[in-house]
This record gives sequence, structure tokens and C-alpha cells, in this order.
Amino acid sequence: MKIRYLTFALFNIMSYSVLANPISNNHLQPSFIENAFITDSKLDFSTRNHWKYLKENAAQPKEVHSAWGQVFTFNYKSGYLFDTLGLDVTYDNAIRLGASDYFATRNLLYNHGKGYSKHNAHGFNKFTQRYIKIKLGEDRINFNGKVGWHSVKDLGIISSSQHLTRNSYLGFSGILKYDDFAFSFGRLDSALPRESAQKVHFLTNDRKKVIDHISTVEMAYKDSDTKIDYSYGVAKDYLRRHAIELSYKPVKNLTLGSQFYGSYAMKNYDAMKQNRKEFDSHAWHYATDIEWKEEDWSIKVGLAYTDANKHNALGYYGRHIGKNNRGRFNGLAAAAADYMRDGELVFTAVLNYDFIKDNTTGLYMNYAKFNYKHDRLKNGEINIFNIWKPSSGMFKNLSILSKFGYGWSYKTMSASDATPNLKHGRAQRSPTLSAETVIDYRFNLF
Repeated sequence: MKIRYLTFALFNIMSYSVLANPISNNHLQPSFIENAFITDSKLDFSTRNHWKYLKENAAQPKEVHSAWGQVFTFNYKSGYLFDTLGLDVTYDNAIRLGASDYFATRNLLYNHGKGYSKHNAHGFNKFTQRYIKIKLGEDRINFNGKVGWHSVKDLGIISSSQHLTRNSYLGFSGILKYDDFAFSFGRLDSALPRESAQKVHFLTNDRKKVIDHISTVEMAYKDSDTKIDYSYGVAKDYLRRHAIELSYKPVKNLTLGSQFYGSYAMKNYDAMKQNRKEFDSHAWHYATDIEWKEEDWSIKVGLAYTDANKHNALGYYGRHIGKNNRGRFNGLAAAAADYMRDGELVFTAVLNYDFIKDNTTGLYMNYAKFNYKHDRLKNGEINIFNIWKPSSGMFKNLSILSKFGYGWSYKTMSASDATPNLKHGRAQRSPTLSAETVIDYRFNLF
């Protein structure tokens, strides 16, 4: 409610400032049309065609999960009134093009109804973003803030991701920069999911309790060679979380990186039933990677390990903080399947090569293993991808991604429980087949 009142007050300030046009020395001050709020405004129109496909049988008999949609997006960014206040708005209209049963797992289309029927798949439209923006200061020291519905990218422990649309949050956030140092903060109260226009609250994993808000802070240092980033946040009465990300470039082509993510249970997490918990009291994920990058090719390899103990079951580190949000995670272990089970060691490799100009072809591979009840489980996947993104000409703003992959894993107790479903003390093999295409195009209207 406080956010609504603040937003309303800021709108009134802007409206009064541009409509009040006093006369001084018989000359009119610059009109509203000449104000930077309008003259520096930008409007672009973009489209995205997105198809996702998965065939798997981990928690049930073999099923196909498929969804296909098209979205049209208008994104307006105003200039700044008094070089301080502005307004940004994003509108999305998503259309269903196709769906199978179990389509909802692809997070593309709105699931309107009960069960897993493809007939529940619908398009949607929404104002994904509508917020007041504030800026203060100059190049060396400055502050930028947002109040209202907005998407965030790695704001402390919270982030946003995009399928047809981005998920966005209601709240406020800001970043204060001084030379190479930055301090960020935010408080978010509710969400608009990627696949829906319905406002939702943050929820515990069992969906029985509302998480009132998520608050977070972040301290970072970044120069041309080094990045040090520490974030801390709390989902009220549910989880406390830490995120540490480091990178260093000893030479121009080489980057060394590390990531550490940890979660600690609070009272509403402890109150859930055991089968809804991801871990008992705390979970940590540790990762390190190394990347070598040339002009037309690159290779990145990483190693990661997870500690997420769960009594008499297989625990894991959950990337997200309950339901209806996207947690910050930039480790290589987050692939088509998350390789973050208790005691799991995972090796990841990503290879890219530009066979022709503006076209990148690559290979993404994971191989992991862990022990469960004296049985050693091995799982992994191989994905081939291609990205065509012209840098000039009439298709300059076009991007086409295509991806195809095969994976091997094991049967689980349920879709929400990663514990292996053993038969005669041995895990049962579960193969997966996945594919995806994304076609983006953007038009600058003004």
C-alpha cells in the first residue's frame, strides 16, 4: 500500500511540473513537448516466437511436455523530468500457438484450469512493467532506483528470467555506485509470473503459507579485470540466503570464476512436511569455472559440488526462494536439469565456434555422479545449439536460437521430490529428449 501511495505522489509531482507553465519576463518556459521527459523518450516494439519440447519419464510414464507461443511487446522508456524522475512501461500480449498435455511445465502459456490437459493452455496480456524511476548524481557517484512493478537482473539474491515474457515484481529497488563500488538493495512483495497475467504472492514450497516479502542487499566491486560480489537476503520467516560470485582475468583471453550459494531454514520452512523440503536445515552449492575466449571461438569448463543433507531422502539446493520467484544463480550446474543434489559432483563444458560470421554453433555438456543408499548414480546431458544474430543489414535486430539435447538420469519419487525411486536397491534409468527454438525481432519506433 505504501508503494501505491508513493507512486501516486510521484505521478502528481510530474503532472503538476509539466502542466504548470508560469510566465517569466513575458516569455513562456519550455513546454511539456520540449521537456526532456518527452524528448528523451524511447519506444520499441519486439516480437518473440518460443517453442519448448521435453519428453521424459522421471516421475511418471513417458510424457511429452510441449508449448508454443508468440508474444508482442511494447516497451516505453521516458526521459527524466528535472533530470531526476521518469516512467517506464512494458506491455506484453502473448498468444497460444500450440500445446500438449503437461504444457505448464514449460512456463510459456497460462494454465487456466485444473490438471495437465492441453485445453487449459491460453494466451495472456499484461503490463509487465510499470514503475517510477529515479536518478541522482553524476558519473562518478550516482543513484538509480525503481518503485512499482519491475523486472530485476541479479538484484541481490533475486533475479528475473524470460521465456515468452519476463517475470516482474512489485516493490522497490535501487543501486548506489561510487567509482568501481556498488551497493544495491530491494524489497519485493509479490510477482507477475513469466507465464501469467495474474498477480501472485510468494509462497512456501508446500503453497500453504504466504511469504510476506523478500528483502535483499548486495555489495560489489568491479573493474576491468576483477569482480567481487556478495549478496544477502531474507524471505520473511522462510529462508535466509547468501550469494558470492567472483571472477578474475589474469590475461585478456582468460577468465577464472567461482560461485557460492547458501540457504538457511527459518520457522515457516521448518514447519513444512519432510517431502516438501529441499534440505533439512541448510544447503550450499560450490562452483568454479575457467573460460578461454578468442574472437571466433570459446571454451568454458566448470566443476561444482552440493551439500544439502536431508534425512532419509535426497536433498538438493533449490535455486528459487519458495514459489513464484526466480532466485539468483549463475553457476554452470543450472542446465535443463539442475545438477545440485546432495553430494553431487558435476563437470560442465561449453564450447562455441563461429563457423560463419554472425552465427555461433556450440555444444553444452554435463556429467555428474553422486551416491544414494550405496548406489552410485550417474546422470548428464549433451545439448547442441545454434545462434544466428546478424550484426548489420535489414536483419540486424533479428536473433534465432535453436537447441536440441539428449539426457540420461533416473526415476524419482515424484515431480517435486528428487529422491531416486529404487527397484531392488538400484536406481532406474530415465532418458530425456529436449528441444527449443526462440526467434526474436525488435523494431525501434522512436
